[in-house]
Amino acid sequence: MQGGPGVFTGDLHFYQVEGDVRARLGEIDTSVCPLYLLTGEYDYSASPRDSQAVADRVRGAKLTIMQGLGHFPMSEHPEAFLGYLRPVLQEIAGART
Repeated sequence: MQGGPGVFTGDLHFYQVEGDVRARLGEIDTSVCPLYLLTGEYDYSASPRDSQAVADRVRGAKLTIMQGLGHFPMSEHPEAFLGYLRPVLQEIAGART
């Protein structure tokens, strides 16, 4: 019942009210926990503009706008998504060695 009645409304309420962490974004320490934002070019629920606002408030955050992709890039175009994801994973793996 993941998509059952009321679930999406509850999700939106959490994202917009209970889970609103905008005031605390500056507290994220990317030297401890790197932040990579991969945002689809036409993602309307996590728009490039909104993602840019997050990146602007988190020192060291890395933002990539994925051209030609939306909110579910792994389903829309898996190979294109992997073209964006693999470099991030390689960077993370390189940082750990």
